[in-house]
Amino acid sequence: MADVTGPVLVTGMGLMGSSLAAALTAAGIPVLVHHHRPEVALRAEARGFGRAITDLTTPAAIAVVCTPVSTIPGIVRTIAQGPTPVITDVGSTKGGLVESLADLAPRFIGSHPMCGSHKQGLEAVDPDLYRGRLTMITPTPASLPDQVSAAEALWRAVGCRVLRVDPIRHDHLVAEASHLPHVMANITAALLSAEAAPVGAGGFRDTTRIAAGSPALWADILTANATAVTDLVSQAESRLIQLRHLLAIGDREALATWLAEGHAGRRRFDDARHH
Repeated sequence: MADVTGPVLVTGMGLMGSSLAAALTAAGIPVLVHHHRPEVALRAEARGFGRAITDLTTPAAIAVVCTPVSTIPGIVRTIAQGPTPVITDVGSTKGGLVESLADLAPRFIGSHPMCGSHKQGLEAVDPDLYRGRLTMITPTPASLPDQVSAAEALWRAVGCRVLRVDPIRHDHLVAEASHLPHVMANITAALLSAEAAPVGAGGFRDTTRIAAGSPALWADILTANATAVTDLVSQAESRLIQLRHLLAIGDREALATWLAEGHAGRRRFDDARHH
């Protein structure tokens, strides 16, 4: 298995980027930190997360782009003007991104660590954010084995499990497991009135936690994965229409069956986490 010797260039000192820089530093791997606002990179340096740089073409063993999905292609192309041999990212969608960077396929290996928080920015840094989490790697037939191994080694170095997935298949999987849940949490939160807010308790808190995430960031994510999300929204709409009908006719037995399908889905999630 490949080792990461560094330096690793991390650009984007939000939660994901700063936490990655902190985790790599804790693992003894040299880090170069970059942000579009240099003062943020300097703050990350002051906190011991790496050496601040302003030039994305600075040589590194591997570069990781930790910025909103819509900005990733341009940043990858800037880094590719330098000698860094492997470039990856943390973007939540992969199909369109990999396609737009097809000419850089030997150097660009898509990554998506399945972790995060509704908290944002450098101040939310968590050196253990990646530990025990799954990162999906999305190579293509044009990817080079050494580059794929280097990307996988990076994520293993901060405690991740790694799974290789086709880029298009990735987008369908995360639409089900991440993007639709965000949409449903947002709908639930949006329907909470000021009068009902004081009544909310643990159930509302747990169900809507992710609705507190950045609207701009999630607009980027949903736009980038619009095809897969639209299909799931249609399926969710069908289930809600079915629920409305069952409530209208008062069919308690059929309603219990409807709810049992959700119960079974939650069990699938729990079982998968225990394997």
